[in-house]
Amino acid sequence: MTPKLDRFEETLPRFSLGRRVSVLVLLASLVVVGIVSTVGIPLELIPDGFTPPFLAVQVPWRDAPPQEVLEKIVLPLEEELSTVRGLDSQFSMSRTGFGRVFLNFKNGTDMDVAYREVRDRIERARVRLPSDADRIHIRKEDASSIPVYVLGLTYDPDAGDPYKLLQREVVMRLERLDGVASVEINGLLEPEIFIELDRQRTEASGLNIYQIAQDLGADNFTMASGDVRWGGRKLLLRSVARFADLESIRNLRISPHIRLSDIATVEFKAPERKFRIRANSQPAVALMILKEGQANTIEVARRIQAEIDAMGKRPHLQNIGMFPLFDQGAVILESLSTLLDAGKIGGLFAAIVLFFFLRRLRMTLIIALCIPLSLLAALTVMFFAGESLNILSLLGLMISVGLLVDNAVVVGENIHRLHKEGMSRRQAAINGAGEIALAVTTATLTTVIVFVPVSLVEGQGQFFLMRLALPICVALLASLAIAGVFVPLSVYLTLKNGRTGGGRIRASYDKFTAFLATIYDATLGRLNHSYTRLLGFFLDRRLDLLVGCLLIFAATMGVAQKQIKVVDIQEEEHSGFEIDVRLPQGMTLDETEQFFLECEAIVEQKQEELGLSGWFLFHTASHGQVQGYFDNPRTVKISPREATENILNALPKKPGVRYFTGSESQQGDTGQEVAVVTLWGEDAGILEETAESLEPIFTSIAGVLGLKSAADPPPNEIALVVDRERAQQQQINPQVVASVVGYALRGQQLGRYRTGGEDIPVRVRFREEDRENLNQLKGFYVPTGQGGFAPLSSVTNVDHVQGVRHIFRRDKRTQRTLTLELEEGQEEEARTRIMAVQDQLELPEGVRFGERMGRVRLGGGGEDMEGMKFAILLSIVFIYLLMGFLFESAILPLSIITTIPLAGLGVVWAHLATGYDLDGLGVVGIVLLVGVVVNNGIVLV
Repeated sequence: MTPKLDRFEETLPRFSLGRRVSVLVLLASLVVVGIVSTVGIPLELIPDGFTPPFLAVQVPWRDAPPQEVLEKIVLPLEEELSTVRGLDSQFSMSRTGFGRVFLNFKNGTDMDVAYREVRDRIERARVRLPSDADRIHIRKEDASSIPVYVLGLTYDPDAGDPYKLLQREVVMRLERLDGVASVEINGLLEPEIFIELDRQRTEASGLNIYQIAQDLGADNFTMASGDVRWGGRKLLLRSVARFADLESIRNLRISPHIRLSDIATVEFKAPERKFRIRANSQPAVALMILKEGQANTIEVARRIQAEIDAMGKRPHLQNIGMFPLFDQGAVILESLSTLLDAGKIGGLFAAIVLFFFLRRLRMTLIIALCIPLSLLAALTVMFFAGESLNILSLLGLMISVGLLVDNAVVVGENIHRLHKEGMSRRQAAINGAGEIALAVTTATLTTVIVFVPVSLVEGQGQFFLMRLALPICVALLASLAIAGVFVPLSVYLTLKNGRTGGGRIRASYDKFTAFLATIYDATLGRLNHSYTRLLGFFLDRRLDLLVGCLLIFAATMGVAQKQIKVVDIQEEEHSGFEIDVRLPQGMTLDETEQFFLECEAIVEQKQEELGLSGWFLFHTASHGQVQGYFDNPRTVKISPREATENILNALPKKPGVRYFTGSESQQGDTGQEVAVVTLWGEDAGILEETAESLEPIFTSIAGVLGLKSAADPPPNEIALVVDRERAQQQQINPQVVASVVGYALRGQQLGRYRTGGEDIPVRVRFREEDRENLNQLKGFYVPTGQGGFAPLSSVTNVDHVQGVRHIFRRDKRTQRTLTLELEEGQEEEARTRIMAVQDQLELPEGVRFGERMGRVRLGGGGEDMEGMKFAILLSIVFIYLLMGFLFESAILPLSIITTIPLAGLGVVWAHLATGYDLDGLGVVGIVLLVGVVVNNGIVLV
């Protein structure tokens, strides 16, 4: 008896067979629009439009110690910035020479509005900041903040003014390019005008550096002075007192009979550098090139490269070496090319596997054609939605390649089966597609629905996963539509009512398919018979099977928790190595340079052995960094870890020198369990002393391997303590004392000298030979209230103190942390012992422990990883609800859901067998797996 053909599931195949021309027109439209969209879709490295809820404010203040940076810069900024709307937490760091304030905002905060408010609060705080701390940088993280190109430059440091040469001949030419927003020079300081006073002549003339700095600052300014009417017009008025040139500065009268040149030298020169940078064994700088927000990354990178090639041919730039350190355009093209190649190979393999199982060429071609059609549909939707083709979206497309044929395979095979059983082509096409419409729809929707909970996860994980999910979901839905409309028509047109045709080609084809059938019967056919017998065996022992599966699952998960580490990125994916070097205190910059030259020679010797394309060294007087970059493509088969160990073993071993790998120094990407003990207090010095006293106590606890920290030891400092009684007797303001010392040692900025369209900083200070030692410092004169001068030693006492290298504060409270590395397998017991020790310790007054330490895994993904776990559990619930709705049953979905934990066993075994850690992409794979593994169960049910 012929089944009725009026079911809802048969609507699409009926339309397909009844409106053939319309279907072909739709197909042609999809191909044309898809090709146009593919050509026009922009190429980017990462998705555009994501702005993390994070802002950073940095204020450089040359040579200022951390405590002074805290008091003069960080505290005023914290007070003003704490009033910004949407602020979740505030973190600050005070270090020698600069202060930073990090602002974390609540999810959902409009970062454009937050940026404007932060800028407004900074303007309010500016009046309280030191006058020479006038450069305030606000950092906003988004896709445009990633340099589109990083250019390394080597130069001859003795050849004229390299800063001016690079600024005019390189930077300005690059900034003129269409799409380039800005170019920053890193590693080369801007020259300044230095007024260096001769201390002996200054004091002999009855003058003081404090008065001179105040007078010079008042002589170099531009001030808005209101408006005036002249000739019937209203004009703005400015009061201008600018230095015309260097000679005007030298000839400036300090007193009626003394010019500035009589007591000082006025020179235009580069400041003393506190660091050195070398690349490929030469002094170097780096140019960070940023693109405009809407500019095409590929085109901008190409213009930059073309301009670099043109500059390399200019005669006066022949002594400047140019080499790319990072080319975002090349990275995008290479990454997309790699993923495309992988997709092509995957599609080819899918077609070969299909032909092996189906052994029908026309059917295989029809099903394989569903892959590019579905991908074109996804690219079309992405194009009109304003999305870009980036690493994440292309990865989503490549992931979907293996899923797109499922619906077409089931539909096509069912149609072919009904036709073989005697149905007509039309009836087989309609009934074949209609019978399994519910199954393929459910299987597709269960894969799509797993991404719904992802939209409920907060943070950057939600943004990036949705960009990955969009092409997957659209491609899968497109494949469902194609399987319901295009596949029935195609199979109908290719099916034949009887065996026709012949000839040698047909005979050869039949022999080949018969050979494949023989292989299938000898392998998978036998396996299928064995599976049938095994299934019957376990159906009679269902309880034993259930208990066995539970035991295997529990044992596997227990092993997984201990053996599989959660990391941010796979170790093999690093493009080089990075080694931090910490040097003993008291070394000069020249001494550290000699040490790093030895390190550089060792790296250069191992270039071929390790397959390095280049190397980079950065160092100050106390620390530095050695970086190496691998060839691309790799010419030597060596892992980043092996390369790092090779270099570490070869670097010089000297007393006081400590080496840390990138993961150790940054405390990340190691997968190591740690416990973090936090101390809160007001005085950074007391916190540092307390932390040092607690280190041996905590490291002696059973289960604690040691202190995991790459921090430098705190420096020794000299404190000039003002004797207030003596200062009051001589009517000396303590603030003037601090200003005199600051002016004399690090200098005082006097505004900017403008010439030729450039603003050049002007700074006054004593000559280096007049500020070399402590005795000279004690002899500095400070002005008194009676109009005279008094030596600094008469109102101050010298005190040797233990300083701090940096001061960290969180939400306006100073903190110090101890990161304790825990023994594997003893983590929970060690934490319990640590908390017990905390309860027994008595801390100094004003110091207390912070919140109880939580479970911390270095490189463990943090809140995003916890959110993903929640999303996975929620996706399982959604899948169950969806199947219950479609199947009108509560029991059948439960039987299908059991495939998910069983699939988890395969995930664990695969990780253990390959030795891979679980990274962010692995978690994404698990989310996708939850929706895919139920498909087989759905089809069976």
